[in-house]
Amino acid sequence: MMYALKIALRTLLQGKTNTLIAIGGLSIGIVVSMLLAAVVTDELSYDKHWARADDLYRLISIPPDERDLLSKKNGAAFGGVAPALKSNFPEIEEYSTLYLSPIDFKLQKNEDIAINVTALYTDTAVQRLLDIRLIKSDNLTPSKDATKIIISKTFANTYFKGQEAIGKTIYDVPRYDDGSNEYIIAGIMQDLPTNSHLRTDVIIVENRIERELRKDDSGMYIRHYLLLKPGTDQLAFQEKINQWYAQFVEVKKPTQFELQSIRDSYLKSDFGAYQIIRGSQQNLYIYAGIAVLVLLMACINYVNLSTAQASSRLKITGIRKVLGASKHSLIAQFLLESLLMFAAALAISIVFYLIALPYVEHFIGNKIASAYRLTHFVGMVLIVIVISLLSGLYPAWFITRLAANGVLKKSLKTNKSSKSYLRSTLVITQFSLSIIILVAMLVVQSQVYFMKNKETGIDTEGLISIGGISFDNQLEAFKNKLYEHPNIMHLSLSSWLPTDGPGYMTRLVEDPKNPQNKFELWYIAGEPNLAETLGLKLREGRWLQQSLPTDVIDADDFIAESEAMRPCLMTATTATLLDNPNLGEVIPRIRTLLPVGITEDFSSESLHKAIVPTVIVGYKNPRHSAVLIRSRAGAEDQVMRYITQVWKDLYPEKLLEMNLVKETLQAQYQKEEKLKQIFTASSALTLFLAALGILGLMINMVSLRIQEIGIRKVLGASVAGIVTMLSKDFMKVVLIAILIASPIAWWAMNKWLEDFAYRIEIQWWMFAIAGILAVLVALATVSYQAIRAAIANPVDSLRDE
Repeated sequence: MMYALKIALRTLLQGKTNTLIAIGGLSIGIVVSMLLAAVVTDELSYDKHWARADDLYRLISIPPDERDLLSKKNGAAFGGVAPALKSNFPEIEEYSTLYLSPIDFKLQKNEDIAINVTALYTDTAVQRLLDIRLIKSDNLTPSKDATKIIISKTFANTYFKGQEAIGKTIYDVPRYDDGSNEYIIAGIMQDLPTNSHLRTDVIIVENRIERELRKDDSGMYIRHYLLLKPGTDQLAFQEKINQWYAQFVEVKKPTQFELQSIRDSYLKSDFGAYQIIRGSQQNLYIYAGIAVLVLLMACINYVNLSTAQASSRLKITGIRKVLGASKHSLIAQFLLESLLMFAAALAISIVFYLIALPYVEHFIGNKIASAYRLTHFVGMVLIVIVISLLSGLYPAWFITRLAANGVLKKSLKTNKSSKSYLRSTLVITQFSLSIIILVAMLVVQSQVYFMKNKETGIDTEGLISIGGISFDNQLEAFKNKLYEHPNIMHLSLSSWLPTDGPGYMTRLVEDPKNPQNKFELWYIAGEPNLAETLGLKLREGRWLQQSLPTDVIDADDFIAESEAMRPCLMTATTATLLDNPNLGEVIPRIRTLLPVGITEDFSSESLHKAIVPTVIVGYKNPRHSAVLIRSRAGAEDQVMRYITQVWKDLYPEKLLEMNLVKETLQAQYQKEEKLKQIFTASSALTLFLAALGILGLMINMVSLRIQEIGIRKVLGASVAGIVTMLSKDFMKVVLIAILIASPIAWWAMNKWLEDFAYRIEIQWWMFAIAGILAVLVALATVSYQAIRAAIANPVDSLRDE
């Protein structure tokens, strides 16, 4: 064994250049695969660690009369459903409210610095559902005087280092309340696992409110999780509760309910789940695909480089066979070399993996729970061992299968064709994969640019938003103070802000062209000048006006909101769907709406979704509201500083959540922006690995044709002629790869674009750029080696025994 190891090391050191190229390529492939595998395994592990994960389900509701079930699912249910189910079905052990929401805390009431956290709101039953491991605790029962909270060990060490945190009081930064609310720290827990859609550093424990279940199929929506008894059949129980509910309510088409396993909550919540932390199955497939492709390309490089050295190893292999070495021992020798090569690459990869991991965690926005676990490294070592053996089999089989006399004569004519075809196929595979990823990068880049720059119908230049707050009887003072600034042109209170969803309420409306069908009509409410503040364009009619009392209703007049006839602005799409109603006349099918103007369409959501039918109605004197402010373009920073100062004077204890609407809109596409960066990095890596692959093929060809090159030079061939002769076959390989990759890339990216209601068309130039880049990389790699061979002294190449 030691002798075989010594021979293997000697062989690798003799071919230093090829060894370094092979180890470099393998290191890149392995480290990228390790990082992406860590991300993928972490994403797949979400919420599977809870002790009762098999029995824990989220209660999902599906309203009636909805055709598109996926988009209409609701991650909440009427508040009375869960208590009623627990009372009527022994299969339910417990239920609890569970949802995340951002909150800002201050350690001292008069401090200016706020601590922003995403807190888990729940009730006292949470410890039966989730594994909350308390380190210290006091009485966790909520009191009337103050809300009890549980903080994580990390939170305690960060903000109460060297102090006893239990019993301390902290304060929130209010949005709607007149003053700060008190929160008493009643427990310190071990940090919750990061691989959970409920991860948090603060748990706010509230009293459970058991709401009554109404027979009219209505109620306040609450996010409830159910803990079922072990062994309960999910689908059978789901059918059982739907049958019971249908008999309980007094409506013809009742709401339906589904039970979603907590294991599926992170990756399978592509609906209105009210869920802050969620993953993407599509991105998961992309990460896994890139990991496999990069590792595959690295292995192809190794095979190509190994067989490229075949001619230089034929003599020694033949001598060993003549001296009695068996075919099996020779194959074992080559496999040992393969293992050593992969082992060196793996060692280098682990170092770079540990260096790169913090950057990857920063990129994805959270810690990777399994990143440092021994099982992750052991799994990768086992995978590398298997791949090294598989990758080493072909070079070992190819060299050792030659007859001893054939090897000594370096007679490769009988197998040159089949060997060349296989390696050419491998290089074609490499470049095809590279071109596919290049096209994907260009498509994603173009779609991101399109989304960020497409006209949404809203004039975002100079538009500033302030998140919803209560005004504490200082609304007029606030507005008057802002209007004193010369660069503030308009401001309007609003129930809605861009990216907050399609509106604040919706109604089902009969389609005039087909009364059997219904569509959703969304409402946006604000002060009469809201549309002008947004920068909408008026197509026909007039704006809502503050001077007309009929154009607005009191914000808290719920009877008027549901029954009064309300003047409104409607979008062009809405007017078309309602069969272009006459302005100034009540819409027959919506007796509470009187259209006075039609605006151009605008996107109230991201470009993933189509423009929805929308009306804008006026209100006044809201107790709480968001604010939209129109400043002169270019003066936004100055205006925002002024608003901050006014805010401190009027609302010193309240949270100011102020943003540029343009930045808020663009932030919707962070997922696509990250995907673009991933494809950009992947395309660079795959092109580099493809270049290494073609370099291996070129080295092999030059070694086989070195004497032919020398003879051609003696007979007068020019350097350019020799370079062309050696390069043309490789250009054919790349052109074949372009032909294979283009339809695959077109199909794959069209499938990806289907997720967007507004999308680009895949253009011919995307394939042209990807093809030209691939050709240039191949040409640069081939030309370097070809020129070296062409300018070499022919005497050296012809001097052979």
